[in-house]
This record gives sequence, C-alpha cells and structure tokens, in this order.
Amino acid sequence: MNNTLEKIKRIKVDSIYGKKNHFNAADRKQNIHYCIGVPLVLVNIITGTSLFVLLTENVENWLKYLPVVFAFIAAILGGLQTYFNFNKKVEGHRNCGNDYLAVLKKCDRLQALIGDKLISTERVHEILEEIGDEINRINKVAESYPTSKKDYLKAQKGIKDGEESYLQEELDL
Repeated sequence: MNNTLEKIKRIKVDSIYGKKNHFNAADRKQNIHYCIGVPLVLVNIITGTSLFVLLTENVENWLKYLPVVFAFIAAILGGLQTYFNFNKKVEGHRNCGNDYLAVLKKCDRLQALIGDKLISTERVHEILEEIGDEINRINKVAESYPTSKKDYLKAQKGIKDGEESYLQEELDL
C-alpha cells in the first residue's frame, strides 16, 4: 500500500500546482482584460459624446483630429478584446483550477479512508483509476487554456510562501 500512498501523494502535489497555476493564469488574463476593457469603455464614452464636437468645432490646430485618434484607439482596444476573448479564458482557467482542487480533495478523502482502514485495496485501485481518468479529462481541457512558466513559478513561490497551507510531507516528493 506504500506505493499507492506515494502515487496519491504525487497526484495531490500535481493537483496543488495545477490548481495554483491555472488560478494565476486566470488572474493574469483578468488583469489584461481590465487593462484593455476599462480604457476601451472610457474612450468609447469620450468618443461618442457630443463634447468632442463642441471642443473641436472652432479649432484649427491638431486638436480637431483628437476624436479620430480616440476612435482609432477604441477600435484597436475593441479588436484586442474580441480577438483574445479574455473573459472566456479567465473562466476556463478558473474551471481547470477548480477541477484540480476537486481531485486534490478526492485524494485527501482517499488517504483518510486508507489511513482509517475503511476501504478495500480493490476499491482504492478503482478510485485511483477514476482519479486518473479525471486528471486526463482536466489535462485535455487545459490544453485550450495554456499557462506560462511565470504562472507556474508564481504558483511555486506562493505555495512556498504559505499562500495556502499544506503539510510539508504533502509537498516533499
């Protein structure tokens, strides 16, 4: 049963890092979404108001081109928002992170059942196969939501800095 417990421990560690990695990616993409989205809304409001007409009506210098510049910026920002679809990516990363969290909790419950000797060896192997299938499903979904090395390093640092509490033996492999 020691090999099985080591395997469960490995799955838990992978799930911890997978969860943190995807939540970090979601946060990063959400920040980009806001950095593009807020100026986009503001520029559209400014461009769409008649204030520009009043401001530039009698202007003969470069200021009369300001509404065109703002409209161009709004078009670029709107195009970036549409092309990168940050909202969908944030949701996908959060779903992957939550799926990894569910695997982590399932492993915790399995370890408790094994520790309390409340589960047969056959049932342990069945549950491990279910967990393996679940990990494979998550990994396939996660292919559509790639993370960066920076996301992983941030996850690693966050775990080491105690953003979440795990027992050292859970993290040592």
